[in-house]
Amino acid sequence: MAALILHALLTVFLVACGRGGGGVSNDTTTPAFTLNLIKTVDITTDADGGSARPEIIAASADRVFVVYLGNIRSNRTFDVKIYNSNLDTVIASKTLVSTSSDYGSPTDIRVASDGQYLYAFYETNKTTSPTTAITYLWGAKYTLDDNFNRVAYTAAPITNSKPMSELQDGGELVDDPAPLVRPNTVFVITRLKYSLSTTGNTIYRVREFSKDNLATLSEFDLDLSNVADGRGRVTSFLYWNNSIFMALATTVSDQGVNEGNDDSAKSDIVLVKMTQNWTFNPQNDVQIISAEPDDRENYAAGFKTDGNYFYITYKQAVGSPPTGEQRALIKIFDNNFNQILREQVKSAVWGTGGGEIRPSLEVMGNRIFSGQSSGQGIGSGNAEIYVYEK
Repeated sequence: MAALILHALLTVFLVACGRGGGGVSNDTTTPAFTLNLIKTVDITTDADGGSARPEIIAASADRVFVVYLGNIRSNRTFDVKIYNSNLDTVIASKTLVSTSSDYGSPTDIRVASDGQYLYAFYETNKTTSPTTAITYLWGAKYTLDDNFNRVAYTAAPITNSKPMSELQDGGELVDDPAPLVRPNTVFVITRLKYSLSTTGNTIYRVREFSKDNLATLSEFDLDLSNVADGRGRVTSFLYWNNSIFMALATTVSDQGVNEGNDDSAKSDIVLVKMTQNWTFNPQNDVQIISAEPDDRENYAAGFKTDGNYFYITYKQAVGSPPTGEQRALIKIFDNNFNQILREQVKSAVWGTGGGEIRPSLEVMGNRIFSGQSSGQGIGSGNAEIYVYEK
């Protein structure tokens, strides 16, 4: 049923604009502006033990806050570096989370801010045997200033689970938890494991917390199986103009599906616009915003607006290992989600000798900050910040 509904929606869009209507991307559109890459900044050096994809929080005109997974070769940590606005001076740095014997090592972190505080949700992974592990979900709140003090946190794990390879259908995946900040509360959204094929359910788990002390307020499952197909994958949320916007991948073909890898099913990016109560009309509030042919559009981990345009970053996988390619893309849309610009930030070989592309995104004034993993194997190379001006 989901496949039929989604196909019908896509057909309406394609008829409307050739290949890109109702928000579906049209790469021939004349851009309202261009992006100029002005610099790249390495987050660490090899002597620091490498670093993974950074999250960027541009909180003010004179500071850029960068949260990242550091020292990834051993004794991993979540760290923050506070830069001046041009990212040429480190004002301060500190470790936020360290590897522990009780809960294992940091793996994934996602952050969001309200301009005064940063809210971080993250996963740690403890190996209990060569084939078994426990994953834990946590939350913390920090001041967005040069001290970056932790002022609230979840003293116990929000939940625990297993890695994807150990979960049955319906099990919760806590990797890459998606944050959402609203005026009075903050949310973290995880995903449930189902088949990656078009018959799989698309279900996310939503938890709401007090912004004051991160006390749990509510929990429910967001079932999007009537508008998207396949296992829920890494997603991103945005609260704007009293609405919740969600960007997620949807499976569009069962050809070559490999259940063990989120990149192993052809997919497009779907936008769902919801009310403050998380409700939506499938006929009016759902649209495909990125549908490049014969690729895997996944890892929609950055979704921003400056009030005039919407910005999204995701990973595009083309071909297949060992000769495929992964690319970090930024796409910019007008307020009707018509695409006005496509920018490829980085690419890496998908397979032997290559690595993961995992982008993040922040928009501040006339600058766009794109966080990028090394594009090499885990433990090799260092993450970077790409700085664009528009």
